[in-house]
Amino acid sequence: MSAPQDIARTRYGSFWQRFAASWIDRLVFMPLFVAQAFVESQSRGAAFVLAIPVAAASVGYSIWFHGRGGRTPGKRVMGIRVVRTTGEPIGWRQAWMRSSVDVLFAAVGVVGSFVALSAIADADYYGTDWMHRATRLADLQPEWLAWSGTAAVLWTWSEVVVMLFNSRRRALHDLIAGTIVVSDQPSQAVQPQPAGAYLFDTGAAP
Repeated sequence: MSAPQDIARTRYGSFWQRFAASWIDRLVFMPLFVAQAFVESQSRGAAFVLAIPVAAASVGYSIWFHGRGGRTPGKRVMGIRVVRTTGEPIGWRQAWMRSSVDVLFAAVGVVGSFVALSAIADADYYGTDWMHRATRLADLQPEWLAWSGTAAVLWTWSEVVVMLFNSRRRALHDLIAGTIVVSDQPSQAVQPQPAGAYLFDTGAAP
């Protein structure tokens, strides 16, 4: 386990560091998604079988790497890591809490996929391009799940807004888990803040 972060010399991870790290992690997953798309285009049964493992892998990736070492491969490349607000390394509890909303959206997505795959006609699934198939599957998802797409977009943007407007660059999932994202490079001394610090800090961003 890593040594506690020196909060008095903390340099918080910037928006662009975190943005770049997220895209690096997406690139790591790209081969899996390409393979999934190809296999599913050949068999609707395979789409059923792969729905849960792929969703579990997409959220499990973040939970595993954060729980094991406080950062994903993308964060490692960008020189940032997740720690508790006290500077101590995070554990599995914080890793799960940071991804709790993503787990919810993933579970909802799997349910919607199962319903749509059960309802789509063979003519709409096979022999068409991937865009037509994806559009048709989206149309066949149950109406009671219509909120999930809008909620996911709102959640993503609220994460960005909250992170940009507080001095310690904490996104909503950091507030849920009691964590901060810090840089490997120390900064000038700042006053440590308790775990229950207010959402919108008054100090200037580092």
